[in-house]
Amino acid sequence: MTLLDERESSINGFIASFNEVESSLDSVSAKQQIIHLTADKSHGEFKPGQKDRINAEIEAINNMMEQNRKTIAELNNKLKGSAKMNAHLEKTIETLRHQLILKFLELTTLNDELNLSNWQVAKLRVAVDTLTVQNGLQTQTISEKNSALHAAYYVVGKSKDLQDAKLIDKKGGLLGIGKTSKLSSDFDKSKFTCIDYNLTKNITINSKKIKIITSHPADSYTVNKDMKDYELITNLVITNPEKFWSVSKYLVIVNN
Repeated sequence: MTLLDERESSINGFIASFNEVESSLDSVSAKQQIIHLTADKSHGEFKPGQKDRINAEIEAINNMMEQNRKTIAELNNKLKGSAKMNAHLEKTIETLRHQLILKFLELTTLNDELNLSNWQVAKLRVAVDTLTVQNGLQTQTISEKNSALHAAYYVVGKSKDLQDAKLIDKKGGLLGIGKTSKLSSDFDKSKFTCIDYNLTKNITINSKKIKIITSHPADSYTVNKDMKDYELITNLVITNPEKFWSVSKYLVIVNN
């Protein structure tokens, strides 16, 4: 019974925090509307008290958004610390976090609109700094996620070196003849060069003989050769990155 009471109390705590954040975001939206209406009625010039009202609303918004950020961070920590992860609670927290990000972006746009009007609102500048930092963090997070999503790995080296590094295995064949190389099952990822495959499309080789160990569609890449020494392969050019890396995110090239 004690355990059930503790679990019920914990869930009620989560629900109360969810409601608190959602209510706060509604209040932020209402204050956004007040700022819009006050700015629209000013027609380019603030009347006495209008600037103070906008400053007060901006300050209140900043405080509420900061509290929302802290509440969501606390919810995440509580969920991670719980004995059993609840998928529904985790999804709800993620939804709230997404709503918070969208609200920060809305507020950044609002600040830009007020700044374009050249209204010198003292406390607005503080809000701009706060929102810019939050937006910057979000941009960084999105960038990191995109980089991870488009991450690929490659290595170029001699067969013996790659075997010694335990990146490739040679198996099959009869009496040691006709063995084929393939990517090791327990390779060390740190020995590969990590790239964003949308940005890196040229892999330097500089060898007269190469063998691609990993699987990649033949029509998704070409090889360039030296203009003076036509036998020398200078680099591999990936013409269709999505297709090239669709089979394997790892590229192993043996050069001899």
